[in-house]
Amino acid sequence: MARGGITVYLPRDLETRIRRVARDQHRSESSVVAEAVKARFERGDAGAKDESADRRLSRVDLRLDKAIGESLVIKEILLLFVRVWLEHNPPIDEEMEESAAASAEARFERFLDFVAQALGPGKSLGAASTLDGERNVDMPGGEVSA
Repeated sequence: MARGGITVYLPRDLETRIRRVARDQHRSESSVVAEAVKARFERGDAGAKDESADRRLSRVDLRLDKAIGESLVIKEILLLFVRVWLEHNPPIDEEMEESAAASAEARFERFLDFVAQALGPGKSLGAASTLDGERNVDMPGGEVSA
């Protein structure tokens, strides 16, 4: 293998250690330095890749933990809403059950349309507001307000 030459100036203590290793192993000083540099580059490249992958995995892990935490908060909010809604809404009279079911079905369909529209590309459910002229699907009697 063809070799090129590089002149390297080392601290005295490192130079002494290289000479001692070369003498003990019956090798040239250049071969000891070349082997050390080669080993360092091989180990350094693999180490850098491992560190980069570890950092990325750590970031993904943090994002996943955050998403799990947020989903637990959303679940608790939804359960609290359902509980409050059930506590404050009286049961429906038997004579109104059929019309209430039809109204609920129509309102639910409008709600699903609203969700589908709000989940479109570049849109957000959180940004939708009844105060900004969005549809209100929760009006009494099934009306939709603008």
